[in-house]
Amino acid sequence: MTRRYLIPLLSFLLAANISAQDNPAIPALRYKSNHSLTWEEAISYYRSLDEAYPEAQLLEMGMTDAGRPLHLFVISGDREFDPVKIHESGKAIILINNGIHPGEPEGIDASARFAADILENRGGMKKYLRNCVIAIIPVYNIGGALTRSQYYRINQNGPDEKGARRNTRFLDLNRDFVKQDSRDARAFADIYSFLDPDVFLDTHTTDGSDHQYTVTLIATQPERMYPGMEKFFRGKMIPELYSRMQSEHNNEMIPYVQYTERGEIKAIDGFKECLYFSTGYASLFNSFSFMTETLVYKPYPERVEGTWQFITELVRFTSENYKEMLKLRCEANRLTLTDREYVLDWEQDTTRWDLIPFRGYRYDETTTPITARKTGFYNHDKPYVDTIRYYNYFRPAITVSAPEAYIVPFAWEEVIERLHNNGVVMHQLENDTTLTVETYYIENYEHADRASQGHYFNTKVAVRPAVQEVKFLKGDYIIPLNQRSNQYIVYMLEPQGEASFFAWNFFDSFLEGQDWYSVWGFESHLKELLDRDPALRSAFEKAKTEDTRMATDPVAQLQWLYQNTPVSELEKRTMLYPVGRIMK
Repeated sequence: MTRRYLIPLLSFLLAANISAQDNPAIPALRYKSNHSLTWEEAISYYRSLDEAYPEAQLLEMGMTDAGRPLHLFVISGDREFDPVKIHESGKAIILINNGIHPGEPEGIDASARFAADILENRGGMKKYLRNCVIAIIPVYNIGGALTRSQYYRINQNGPDEKGARRNTRFLDLNRDFVKQDSRDARAFADIYSFLDPDVFLDTHTTDGSDHQYTVTLIATQPERMYPGMEKFFRGKMIPELYSRMQSEHNNEMIPYVQYTERGEIKAIDGFKECLYFSTGYASLFNSFSFMTETLVYKPYPERVEGTWQFITELVRFTSENYKEMLKLRCEANRLTLTDREYVLDWEQDTTRWDLIPFRGYRYDETTTPITARKTGFYNHDKPYVDTIRYYNYFRPAITVSAPEAYIVPFAWEEVIERLHNNGVVMHQLENDTTLTVETYYIENYEHADRASQGHYFNTKVAVRPAVQEVKFLKGDYIIPLNQRSNQYIVYMLEPQGEASFFAWNFFDSFLEGQDWYSVWGFESHLKELLDRDPALRSAFEKAKTEDTRMATDPVAQLQWLYQNTPVSELEKRTMLYPVGRIMK
């Protein structure tokens, strides 16, 4: 080959970043040929990187529902892999999660390429490791990844095979981060506690919109942050990531597109972040968190490239701004220890919005080819550019003042187990003890008619507080609010929390009645009681004279007597939320 042709070819190869494959010990990625790494290929790939580079380690972190361990790949420039020492050294830790929905595999391939590139120092990328350590979960939903077919996500433009959305227990893992029914989520919680990441990214694909953009972005709901972090996040981090994607990669991003109405897009709703999502979970520990959602209709290589570009810019930004980010997060962690005001639910503020450019397609009507159904579609032959509203502000809908501590009875072992999984520090009562605590009676709630994640979700919860003496038993758990996991504790134990343990039915059995009574033989026992207790008889006669319905209704009379005698003491626990709030 002549020099005339060799130089342009080398320039093209460098520009295309193909050189991650330069090391013959590293397997080739084939996403440009429309193939995504299988789970086995992904682990083999990272194992090869581990063997080739002393700055890398592949770890097994916990078991999943698929019976395979969840892997964590860590890249550390100074070869320090202990997260405690990494934090002490003043470096930032970035955690990237991939394959939560294995039918959305861009991040699996993009992260593999990024790991190889930075270890190879492609384009001088290794300089980012001076200030950052990068941790990658190669494939989170292993069970879904092991179940591959060309027919999954059939409307998606590649790759050749995709994994299943749900894991081996048929759970959607992006709804399981706080309730942790799966081994996968519990292993993830172990990783999060182990790393305590400063920055978190989860990689996805969206089929809920259609437009000209390849990469859409969910940034954690800024209102969930403490003020310093929120100001930095809104004012600097998010705008610069958008700007760098455009200026460095010519790949303009858009916020995750949620239509305000079907048809031509006139506005986008901001993403209300539920805590059961990955970014919601990350917000509980004051991480700067993001979720990429590449567009399902774009070619697979473009989606991988876009995800790789965002990972690169996220790492670059963190490396260049790590001191300020760590300072803000340190302040947020300090405030977490003493904060007592919590927003349990948010509502969109429709009075505020930003104006953003939007590159869309005109909305036309068509007739479907099989059923001849009339429907709308976004016509790719009619692109347009417009300026639209982006409603990305939220205001508190339900707030609560947290107690000094909660007390959870020993009986609710599934709740205790999950609290423990998330680093919650607690201690047990050494003796049976009667305490004056604030309690909640559940006044109202709506029980879902259809199961989700194996639960019949409780919503629209209304409570009535009551301060009273409650007998707790030896072994019940006191949970003080003076710890790193404070936000997880409050949001999960407050019954009005949008993704609380009560919402997920962990406490539903207390909503049922207690002993009640049988009419057979009940009246003879009541007569003996009334004969011995003149005050009770007098109150009973008075109640009949004051309530005409009760005077003529034998059932109402029996119910009154039951509820006003010691025999009904157990019934006072009906609808009484079993978690106590220990106040000052």
